[in-house]
Order: sequence, then structure tokens, then C-alpha cells
Amino acid sequence: MSNTMGEAISSGWAWLPSDLLYLIVEKLIPITDSIRFGAVCKRWQSVACHQKQQRLKSCHKQLPMLMVPSKDNRHERRGLYSITQGKTCSFELHVPYNKRLCGSSHGWLACVNENLDVTLLNPFTKSTICLPPFKEVPQSIHKQAYRCAHYIKKVVLSADPSLFPNDYEAVALFDCNGTRVSHIKSGDHGWTHIDQTVRFFYGLNQVIGFDDVIYYRGQFLAASREGGVFVINVSKDPTYKPHVSIVVPMVQGIDDQAYLVESSRGDLLLVRKFQSLNHVECFTDTLSFKVFKLFSDCGDKIRSEWIEEIDSIGNDAFFLGGNSHSMCVSALDFPGCHPNSMYFCIDNWVGDAYDEVQEPLGMAVFNLDNRKFGTNYNCSSPSQKHMPPSIWILPTMV
Repeated sequence: MSNTMGEAISSGWAWLPSDLLYLIVEKLIPITDSIRFGAVCKRWQSVACHQKQQRLKSCHKQLPMLMVPSKDNRHERRGLYSITQGKTCSFELHVPYNKRLCGSSHGWLACVNENLDVTLLNPFTKSTICLPPFKEVPQSIHKQAYRCAHYIKKVVLSADPSLFPNDYEAVALFDCNGTRVSHIKSGDHGWTHIDQTVRFFYGLNQVIGFDDVIYYRGQFLAASREGGVFVINVSKDPTYKPHVSIVVPMVQGIDDQAYLVESSRGDLLLVRKFQSLNHVECFTDTLSFKVFKLFSDCGDKIRSEWIEEIDSIGNDAFFLGGNSHSMCVSALDFPGCHPNSMYFCIDNWVGDAYDEVQEPLGMAVFNLDNRKFGTNYNCSSPSQKHMPPSIWILPTMV
């Protein structure tokens, strides 16, 4: 009897050849599929765990999820909304910060306190990294908690600190106009201020404010609201003065927000969001997006570039937010994700600094095929008007 049972087990699913199981895991892209794979049995779980590090280093990209207020508005917890399932997940993440988060990059949140100390938090693994404090902060910022939460506009990482604990960098944008930039590398004891002064050909010096930052081809690039793209130049040489240099000139006209995104094909794209407000009725009157592909005349090196407007991003889907790392996935890998579309956070949040929220918290999607947009997630409940804005986060397993 026992021999018969043993033969049945040895010929069952649990004892498929290891090489075959590894091949199956390599084909799984959504993180939820990997979790389900590991739940089959202990042996499959062992294979899934063994492959986690390798899969995260691979080119497969997970589908970002929207971090939203918890169901009961608990300040120390956040919910996760799935765009493909169209609902909030049954589990919640422990996030012990009830203020606006100043960054979401590679699965890590950037949280700031009243002293402007930044802590990196991975809510999936509960790992934390305390970054050095900022220096030369205006005293007026420290006097108001609201201004502390908004003074740091965005923090972007070059890589996942879980995978590269000794080889990651971070760039922080300050104030709503991004007119101050600082850089730090793992192991540094302090932040390095970046000179944002650019001298134009007509002799005028101008301090450039940035909307977004991306780590691309080994260096940080920043986008201004006027559509200009700049390289953030840093060096280990203590005599070198960190500065920015222009690679794509600014154009006339100012948009509502500029984003830098790396496509699934590895192209660098500039996305500009144009939004006009009806100040009488207090609502968004028109909203549109334009996408530009950046071309380099120096091969892999980012030196001088030019741009060309494109009317489609193919099967890609972009995930954009004012305080999160802009991300891209191929919609073909995630059924229910709309191709040629941009999912963007509605993050015009003012917290308890005013009596009313200017716009509902949530997320909308803009389709480049029909040039229309619609609300995908909305949490405009009066009980949530003082909750932090929604933010994209990349699920991680380690």
C-alpha cells in the first residue's frame, strides 16, 4: 500500500523534473502567477524562491499597482488596487506614514518626516533604509508639517537596493517646481547638491526646474515642464562640480506635467500632459497627452538629442505619477491592461492645508487611439479627503 502511494506521489505534479519547473517559472511574468506556483507544494515553492533573485534581475517587468487609502481609512495601512482586476486586493500593506509619500521607485517608497529625514521602505518585505538628512533646508519649511510633506517633490532610485545594496543611487527633486536637486550614492554620508544653472547661447543664465527624473543608460536624466531634457552630471572626483547640461532644448509653452519613460523596447520617451482648468466651475476642462521619442546622435551616449512626436506607443502601457517613478509594461503580458494607454494618478492633493480637496483621489487612463480618457479608480469619499494621494508601486518579492 505504502509502495503504491509512493509511486503515485513520485509520478505526480510535485515531482516534475527540476529543469522543467525552472523553465515554467521563467515564463511566469506577473508576480501573482509566481505566488500561485509556489503555493502548489513545498517543492514548487522551493523552485520559485530559488528563482526570485534571477527573475527580478531579468527584463521581465511587473505590473504596477495603485496604493490607495485603506478601507477603514487607517493611517498606518494602505490598500492595493489592481487595474486588470478592477478592484482592491483583499490584503493591505503596513505603511506607518500618514503624509504624502515623496517617492515610489523599484518597489521602495520614500517617506519623509517633520525633520525632512527620508526613509526608504519596501512595504512588501518591511525592509527600511535610512538616508542621510538634507542640509541647508529653509527654516520656513520646518515650521509647517504640510510643507515638509511637499517640500521633497520626488525621489527616484537607479536600481532596487534589495538587489544592489552597495551599488544604487538616488536623486531628489525639491519644492513643487523642482528648482533644487540633490544626489546620493549608497555608502555616501551626505547628499550632493546639483547646480541647475544653465547658460543659454544668448548669454542668459537660468535655474531650471524639473518635473521628472529617470535613470537611463547609466545616468540620471531630468525633464523640465517646458519639455527640455537634461543630464545630471555627477562624479566621484571631489573637485568636480556637479551640474546639469541640456540635451534636448526647451520649447515655447508650458504643460501641466512632463514625464520621462523607458519603453519596453528600451527607447527613451518624453510624455507631456496638457491640462486646462475651468476656474469658474473648478473642474478640469480639457486634458491631453503628447508623446515624443528622443533620438541620440551619439549612439548609446546621451549627448545632444532631438525629438519627434509619435502618435502611438504600440502595445505599451505607461504608469505616470507626480511623485512616483514613471514605469512601462507591455500590455500583452497582462490581460486586462489596455495597450497604447497611459494610466496616471490624479495627485493634485492639498491634504489638511485647505478645507476641501481640489480633485478626487484616484487614477485615470488616457487612450492614445481615440484620444479619450476615463476614470479607472476614484476614492472621493468625504471621509478620505485628508488621506494621502494614491501612488504607483511595483510589487517585489525580495
